[in-house]
Amino acid sequence: MKKTVLVLLCLFAALLCGCDKKEQNIMETKSGKTVSFINNACGADVWILPETEENLKTTVWGTATVSKTETGESYEAQLAAADGSYIFRMIDTEEFFYSANGIELENGWTLQIKSENSDSVILEVSDGNGALKKTYEVFKARL
Repeated sequence: MKKTVLVLLCLFAALLCGCDKKEQNIMETKSGKTVSFINNACGADVWILPETEENLKTTVWGTATVSKTETGESYEAQLAAADGSYIFRMIDTEEFFYSANGIELENGWTLQIKSENSDSVILEVSDGNGALKKTYEVFKARL
C-alpha cells in the first residue's frame, strides 16, 4: 500500500512539474480591432482578414466577418489582430466577387463599400471621427 501511494505521489509531482512548464510557453494573444462596415453595394457576405500569405493564396476564408449584409445597413465587426494591413473579400447575392488588398485599419474606423456604377466599386475607410482616410479600388468579377 505504501509503495502504491509513493508511486502516485511521484506521478502527481511529475504532472505538476509538467503543467508548470506548459503554462510558461503559453503566448499572449493580441486583441483584435472593432470596425464598422457599411454596405452601399448590395446584400453580401464579407470577410475582412489580416493580409497574410495564407489568406492571400486561399479562396476559402471560413466564417464571414459579417454575414448576409443588407444594402444601406451598418454593421459592427470584430477583426483578428494584425500587425499590418487587411484584405477585403465579398460575395454578393448576385454571385459577384469583390476584392481589395492592403487596407489599413485602426480600432473604431469605418469601411464603406460603394458602387459608383455597374463596373466601378470603391471601399472608403474613415476614422472614428468620420474623416476619410483612404479610398481603395475594389476588383469585381462574376463567379
